[in-house]
Amino acid sequence: MPFTQWECLLYSIVAIAPFMVLYYTAFRDEFRYSTRRTILILIPFTLVQIAIEFNALYGYFPWIGLADIISPLLFILLLRIILRGPLGRIFFVLLVVCNFSNLAVSAAKYVEGLISESDALKRYHWTYSCLLLFFEILVCLFLWKTIFQDFRKGSRPESAASEQSYAGDGLSGEALPEHGYRFSSVLGEKDEQEEEDNGPLWSYLFLVPATFYLVWMYMFYQGSEPAVRKLMHLYYLVTISAIDFGSLLVYRLIIRLVHDQAEKLALRSQNYRLQLQAVQTQYLSDRIENTRRIRHDMRHFLATVEMMANAGEWDQLRTYIAETRSSSGIDEPLVFCDNAAVNAVLSYFAPKMKENGIQSDIQIDMPRDPGISSSDLSILFANLTENAIEACSHQASTERRISIHSSCRGDNTLLITCANTFEIEPRTDKYGTYLSSKRQGCGIGIESVRTIVRRYNGRCSITAKDKIFTVRIMLLTNA
Repeated sequence: MPFTQWECLLYSIVAIAPFMVLYYTAFRDEFRYSTRRTILILIPFTLVQIAIEFNALYGYFPWIGLADIISPLLFILLLRIILRGPLGRIFFVLLVVCNFSNLAVSAAKYVEGLISESDALKRYHWTYSCLLLFFEILVCLFLWKTIFQDFRKGSRPESAASEQSYAGDGLSGEALPEHGYRFSSVLGEKDEQEEEDNGPLWSYLFLVPATFYLVWMYMFYQGSEPAVRKLMHLYYLVTISAIDFGSLLVYRLIIRLVHDQAEKLALRSQNYRLQLQAVQTQYLSDRIENTRRIRHDMRHFLATVEMMANAGEWDQLRTYIAETRSSSGIDEPLVFCDNAAVNAVLSYFAPKMKENGIQSDIQIDMPRDPGISSSDLSILFANLTENAIEACSHQASTERRISIHSSCRGDNTLLITCANTFEIEPRTDKYGTYLSSKRQGCGIGIESVRTIVRRYNGRCSITAKDKIFTVRIMLLTNA
């Protein structure tokens, strides 16, 4: 062979290491695991990649192009293991890097041919590895400046504020926060929410860099001229440069599109949280007004009770007490669970169920801190309960029922089940996705539920059978 084993090994390392550093730097805030554990995963994967390159270059693979297929697949597996976020986004990032790494390969071989054509024809001479390292560093810096910085901005909402903790549950006799109890923080969000909300978009957008990658594969391997000769031609370098820099404009437009969509979804989520705050304000007003009415009527109540007791009208007295208890709402439960956010949501919607003649079965076994943000819990339970009440309110002839059950399993699993009766069949699209009954497209409530489920790597099952609509949710908590 025209090159030695150590030159082959040097090239294998140079071809992999800079891009591993780029991936680590660009996505260090999105690792599934701790930094130490992530590095322990990266090291063996990097060694395997180097071994694949070395064996392919030194002739142990029947076709060197096989390494160009196996290596990206391993990168996809690696990024899927260590990173959060949609799989399509991982494909997009990997293919963009592959396309620009091809530009570095072309530039390095062309410059090496200008310096020494004989060394360039040796394919993996050490001069080529040195030049490749130089151009790879330039490519990594260029990609960081033009693409990866925007990815990091996209995964860190500038307006995100840390969620305020609940000081207590005013309904259970504890102190209210300084500005009153609230269902959720308006701006409280997890860093990865935007990317998760755009998961469906990435499922298609990765096809754009995939097309450019296939174009490069065709240019590189078609024809009878050796690949090393192709890389030494100026027209090949110019063609690859034109394709890559032209595709860069497309990538920038894609990232802008994704960011705009993320901002739209974030605004819709914020509007919904403001609606929750309005609901909570109304709930507090109703409670205060009800308390005032009860205190005002207490004198008349006691006077009537005393009069009936003195007259010995015990049957009428029992009936009067029962009617007063029912009309005052004094039997309504004030505490459904230890979690303040969930308790506030259910305390608001429980009277709504009663007003609509809905029989409710609410059993919540949830600690004060289940490992899920109060903001997400309030949105989750509010959406499920509101949708259930909406469906039941359209029933005319059948019995209306809603059951909401929740419990913790083990140290990090939260189970939620919400079931309600219905008469009007829910609408679905051709993919089985449930549509809104109030507007065109997917229901915002169900969409918000699915977003929260994805955020906690959970599962969501929705069924409509025998006039019972059931939503089953499993969340992996941070407890």
